[in-house]
Amino acid sequence: MRKKYNVNSFIAGNCYSYLISENGQALIIDPRISLVEKYSQKLVSNGLSLVGIVDTHTHADHISSAALLKKKYDVPLYMSERSDSTVATSRLKDGDVVKVGDTEITTVYTPGHTDDSVSLLTMQGDLFTGDVLLIKSVGRTDFQNGSPEDMFDSLGKLASLPNETVVRPAHDYHGKKTSTIAEEKLNNPFVLEKNKTKFCDNARSKKLSKPANMDTIISANQKGTAEGFSTVPAKEAFEKLSGPNSILLDVRTTEELNEMSVKVNDVKHIPLQSLASSIGSMSGQKSYYVLCRTGYRATMAAMSLMQNGFANVAVIEGGINAWDKAKLPINKPAGAISLERQVRIIAGCLIVIGSLLSLVNMWFIIVPLWVGGGLIFAGVSNNCMMALLLMKLPYNKKSLSGGGGGGCSMDGGSCSM
Repeated sequence: MRKKYNVNSFIAGNCYSYLISENGQALIIDPRISLVEKYSQKLVSNGLSLVGIVDTHTHADHISSAALLKKKYDVPLYMSERSDSTVATSRLKDGDVVKVGDTEITTVYTPGHTDDSVSLLTMQGDLFTGDVLLIKSVGRTDFQNGSPEDMFDSLGKLASLPNETVVRPAHDYHGKKTSTIAEEKLNNPFVLEKNKTKFCDNARSKKLSKPANMDTIISANQKGTAEGFSTVPAKEAFEKLSGPNSILLDVRTTEELNEMSVKVNDVKHIPLQSLASSIGSMSGQKSYYVLCRTGYRATMAAMSLMQNGFANVAVIEGGINAWDKAKLPINKPAGAISLERQVRIIAGCLIVIGSLLSLVNMWFIIVPLWVGGGLIFAGVSNNCMMALLLMKLPYNKKSLSGGGGGGCSMDGGSCSM
């Protein structure tokens, strides 16, 4: 069946959200707090009227903007009937239909990652799977009443859909945007496992770090407390930071600050993990504009400030990335080089040196072949031996300390299993 609607995907970090539009109407799926302005711009630029929002489950690794969008546009917020959300206005059961334009989107109850997980299937074959079915992976099952048994059954339900069905997940940790049911039945090891006992044993054997600040995030998403603070574009924040009572609060790590920092008059740098112990020294009479890399940690910081009585708090949309893209003043001091860049520099040097030396002695061709083989292994396995060795160096140990938690994917990605 020919598609009449449009699907726009939005990416923030490893999180995907979607806007489906048809006949001047739009529905947003799994909205993220750092993308509110982008959703608004898309609606305005395309002359669209938002008719609803769907969160496929209660997210544990990022703040949803569903409550904020619901309030801003006065539209229904759809979630599973199993959800503990106090802000959802419509409860979805298996087989329920949500409409946008003339397109009917059917709810498929797919528990496993959480007990309130649903997938959404359009008449034309787009499947929005949330954190249940990911590309070559699946969602983890070890929190929020997740269940390997339910996950196995849900995967079987989705695998029975037509092969050409397009899979659109809420996360991907390797840069892919879509897949198909056919591709997942061929390449996804969790879908390929037909023995339920083995599947469940494998799931329970995995020891994965929980997402950073998970309990706070879940509570915020259930209660809709993220609607209480504002978000501002980088340019607007820059203009307001010229005021005497305005402070830019940068909650990134010291390593990130060394690579790129914002250039304004009044900057306060407190890494997110240290904010709780520093709030007592901050003035509640000031206006704080909170910045991180993309907006996620800034949202966490803003919520923490507001819970402690700070009234004037705003998150800078898109973080330092948006600030840099807007060509606002920044400093790029000489400092720590990221681990990824170190690997690229060393690998490149070894390949060039080995290739040149092979002109003198053919045995040196082993060097670039060895490095190339290592890069292929790193890409296939997602484990880089060179990076593991570099991490043992003293300056890298220092710069990489104090990292965040895990995510939502069962294969070790941010939220998969």
